[in-house]
Amino acid sequence: MNFKTRTIVYRHKLSELEQEISEYILAHRAEVVELKMTALAQTFFTVPNTISRLCTKVGYTGFLDLKKALREELLPRKRADNSQKDILLRNFAMIDAEKEREIAVVFEKADKVNVFAVGSTAWAARIIVDTFNSIDYKFIFYEYEHEVRQKIRTAKNEAFFFISLSGDKEPFLSLAKEARESGQSVLSLTMLSENPLSKLSNHSLFCYSPERRLNGSNIQDKTPLLVIAESLFEAYKKRRPDFSE
Repeated sequence: MNFKTRTIVYRHKLSELEQEISEYILAHRAEVVELKMTALAQTFFTVPNTISRLCTKVGYTGFLDLKKALREELLPRKRADNSQKDILLRNFAMIDAEKEREIAVVFEKADKVNVFAVGSTAWAARIIVDTFNSIDYKFIFYEYEHEVRQKIRTAKNEAFFFISLSGDKEPFLSLAKEARESGQSVLSLTMLSENPLSKLSNHSLFCYSPERRLNGSNIQDKTPLLVIAESLFEAYKKRRPDFSE
């Protein structure tokens, strides 16, 4: 993963100051690779340890490792390989075990987990719900907005899991906002981007699936959704010692 991808995937770990520093690094990569850690810290009136923590939170061993990666990103690149193998490998690299454990706890504590998806994404969502229900039959799939909205207004101690590759369309945004305001746990699985649905969520997961169209039809690969969901399922299963295959 490049630095920008890491800041999206691990955003939940970063403080406001760390997010500000990461935005600066993204905008000034060529300058940052020549800076000492102390100089970068002084730019934000903070201490070098702040920079070190930021580096480790997004998966680098330290500031030198970050600078090495940034130098590589600045090199001329060939066109991205979007073969199915490359896409799947990128999704495996985005799996975040710590975040999965946090979401597994939310699922475990919730009385119900309400899953919402529409269109062709709904087929993947149905598979995800069926998989989780093999352990605990409290995952419910919805494909209609009015059903989810009604559920939000009557729910108590429930979680709402929104699956949308774009993460920027209605009714997902208004539903997620209403669920948050009602005190329910909101989770999302979206395409890797700084999308509004992920920002509205208490916990957000990402996959990588570039847009594809053929003869006017949207054929965006849904397999990445299943890769991320399957890893989350394994994390949830580990919290159920009574479960046996």
